Amino acid sequence: MDVELGLQGSQFNWIVSAFFFTYIFFEIPSNIVLKRVGARIWLPFIAICWSIMVALMAAAKSYGSLIAVRVLLGVFEAGYVPGFIYLTSFWYTKRQQAPRIALFFSAGVFAGIWAGPLAARLQQIEGSLMGYQYIFIIEASVTVALAIIMAIVLQNYPETATFLTEEERAAALRMLASDKALSYNTGYRPRQVIRALSDWTIWGYAIIFWAAATGGATQAIFGPTLIKAMGYTSTRAQVLSAAPSACGFASQILSMFLPRLYPRFSVWIMLFSAAACAFYAVIATVENIHVRFTFLCLSNFALSPNMPLVSVWMSTNVMGVTKKGVASACTVMLGGVAGLIGSHIYRGKDYPQYRFGHIFVCVCNAVIFVIALSLNLYFRYENRRRDAQSEAFDASALPKDEVEDMCDSRPDHRYTW
Repeated sequence: MDVELGLQGSQFNWIVSAFFFTYIFFEIPSNIVLKRVGARIWLPFIAICWSIMVALMAAAKSYGSLIAVRVLLGVFEAGYVPGFIYLTSFWYTKRQQAPRIALFFSAGVFAGIWAGPLAARLQQIEGSLMGYQYIFIIEASVTVALAIIMAIVLQNYPETATFLTEEERAAALRMLASDKALSYNTGYRPRQVIRALSDWTIWGYAIIFWAAATGGATQAIFGPTLIKAMGYTSTRAQVLSAAPSACGFASQILSMFLPRLYPRFSVWIMLFSAAACAFYAVIATVENIHVRFTFLCLSNFALSPNMPLVSVWMSTNVMGVTKKGVASACTVMLGGVAGLIGSHIYRGKDYPQYRFGHIFVCVCNAVIFVIALSLNLYFRYENRRRDAQSEAFDASALPKDEVEDMCDSRPDHRYTW
């Protein structure tokens, strides 16, 4: 694409990063709109708008037009990931959320398995369009079809779901209420927005998500480039890029079950971040291309589970309908910052070792370890402090709105660490 459109210097990097400016700023507003209009309308709408933008990328003929389309693409993609995480809080208990969020994130990594080989195959098509244009058109067409299906089958909340009988609905609501899941009857609470933005633990989750997403974004954007720099041909590098993605997919599927085996999210996050840090240090220092490729696969295995793990951890600990919606958006919002930064850390001047980029991701994983440890210590302290309180908390004795606005500061709430 860069050759066909005559892109020069860092223009391709800016086309990639232009998306993230709007992606970052529209996360929170999108979740607020989702709560007001419902997921059945909002999620298919932004999916169809996203598809239109992707199709327009196939028609773009200049650097400026690509920048404009990518900026709009960020507006519509911003709401999908935080919207999904937020929506699961209405439908599932905390235990049920973990495998579903992990499966959701694994879809992105799974796409990377076949994206490289598919791109290599489409580039060989001898038609009236360039290979990258076929990619955009196919992506847009498939997404529109799925968005239409989603608009037909998706339900907003269990309280209003048409596929549940009254007995099933009552049983589901009892189960969700016992787990303090969110209720659709609770309206938008502006006070909880302030509580969310001023809660340092939410920014702790967000920084972990940012640091984990930095590794994921760089693998997705620069995977074939890094493999090609090891000495493989361009087409061969596209095909080989499926291997790191397959490793990431396997570990994200694994993360579906880890919290059930040992429900301590901080411990799993620290283990994976420590391993990723070590693996990237190896890639940055060794010369042998086979060793570097092997550790590129291992590093993707280690860094991939932390995004779903921290997302579930956040959703498990944060209470309050509005606060959780803002917290979900804040967490994923910094993932957009990861894409913005990640598109510039593998610099052309660092070819072929790209040591700066590898060391940067290594440091990001060290940051994950430190913040996960800090949250671990704080939550354990806070739980002990609440356990030591002599006065029992009776939520039924207080107005419902007052209890709702306590969010996770409720004396009877215990954090998962």
